[in-house]
Amino acid sequence: MTFMFVNHQPGHAAVSIFTYAHGANYMVHVETVATDLLHSPNNILAMSQRAFYATNDIKFDHHIMRTLSTNMRLAHGSVVYRNETGSFSVALAGIRYPNGIARYKSQIYVASCSDPSVHIYRANADNSLELQGRTIFPDSIPDNLFVDPQNGQIYATTFLKSRETHKLFHNPSLETSRIAGTRILRLTLRNDAPSFDIESLLVDSGELMPTATIAAVQRRNQIQRMLVGCVMCNFVVTCKL
Repeated sequence: MTFMFVNHQPGHAAVSIFTYAHGANYMVHVETVATDLLHSPNNILAMSQRAFYATNDIKFDHHIMRTLSTNMRLAHGSVVYRNETGSFSVALAGIRYPNGIARYKSQIYVASCSDPSVHIYRANADNSLELQGRTIFPDSIPDNLFVDPQNGQIYATTFLKSRETHKLFHNPSLETSRIAGTRILRLTLRNDAPSFDIESLLVDSGELMPTATIAAVQRRNQIQRMLVGCVMCNFVVTCKL
C-alpha cells in the first residue's frame, strides 16, 4: 500500500510518500516532494503510487494575508497535479479555499470551505480539471470528503459554527469548552444532473465531537459502521449505519 501525507516543514510545505507491507510494524519512506506550486497543501488525492492531485487552500504564507483572504472569501485557492515523472502543473485555479478532494470513477470532487460547496470535476487529457457542477451547503462548511468505493456515495464532514471552529484551530486543546458543532452529510450523485441529493446522517452540537474532520465507512464481516475522526480529539467516534 502507498500512503501520502501533507508535510508542513519549517519554511516550506511538501508531500511525503511511504509504502506499507501488510503485517509489517513500520512504513518505508519513498520520497518527499516539494515545489513552489505546492505552497499551501491541505489534502491529497492519490492517482497512482507517484501521481497525485493536491489542494492548496490559500495563496499566501503570511498570517495577515491568509486571514484577509479567508475572511473576504477570495478565490485564491488551487489544485495542483503531480505526474508519474515528478513534474507539477496547475490543474485548477481560482477556487475559494479548496479543502477535501476525492474521486469516484471519472469524477473528482473538491470541497470549498469559503463557497461553501462540493464541486464536481472531470479530469482532461492534460490532467487539468473541468467543472461539471456543484452543490451548495447553505448552513455548514465542508471539510474532508470520503467516497464509499462500493457505491460512490460521498461522506462530507462539515462545521456548523465557523467562528467557534476558527477559535479552536488557533487555540487547540483537548480540554476545550468551546462548542463548534459538526454535521456529517451523505451525498448521492444524481443521474439527471451533475449535482447531489443530500442526506444528513449525524448532527452534533460539539459536546461529543468539537472538531470532526473526516468520516469514513468501515465494512467488516456483518458489521457496517461509520468512523469519525476529529482535529483535536484523542478518540475516534463510531456510528452504526
